[in-house]
Amino acid sequence: MKKLFLLTFILTAFTMNAQDSKFYLGVGLGYASAGGDVADDLDLGGGLNFNFLNLGYRFNETWGATANLSSSGHPIDDTDSAVGIGLLSVGPMISFPVGNMMWDFKPQYAFSAKGVIRGDDAQNSSIGNLEDLEYSGHAFIIGNSLLFGDGPWQFSADFDYVFGKFTEVEGPGGSADIDDDNGFSNFKIGVGFRYNF
Repeated sequence: MKKLFLLTFILTAFTMNAQDSKFYLGVGLGYASAGGDVADDLDLGGGLNFNFLNLGYRFNETWGATANLSSSGHPIDDTDSAVGIGLLSVGPMISFPVGNMMWDFKPQYAFSAKGVIRGDDAQNSSIGNLEDLEYSGHAFIIGNSLLFGDGPWQFSADFDYVFGKFTEVEGPGGSADIDDDNGFSNFKIGVGFRYNF
């Protein structure tokens, strides 16, 4: 709840200082590679990435703020199970004209990173039901979007690099800190659509 209040405060503070601003709302779909300790330990493969919610608010032609909700699914090799990683992130946005396109550079902090394991093999694991566990942590995102179009609808090509760490696991018996190496990373490439208000 505190994180939600912090996000609301940050976005409100940004919008109170904005004058000729433009708000946009978008979605996207693409590919996410799998890397880091989690991918190595579980033998994860690349999978789909969904940008469920991509919000932006422009203060002027150069500066703005962004908030994103995304999720990627990564199959575990030689099983019928997969790992899902969800991120809720916020950060500044800096825009540059590049020919007839616009480049949005969006470094972000994902204050909420969640990981779950799903599938038959996860339910019948030799160490118990892995589907009962939820991993929590944080991440950083180096986000980039190339925008095409001038009207209210814009097409985007998105290139993001994510790196983070799971620091806590929660299950039926409560929660516990994770001391082991549980870093994760991925490179995301995708396309999206935005509507500018």
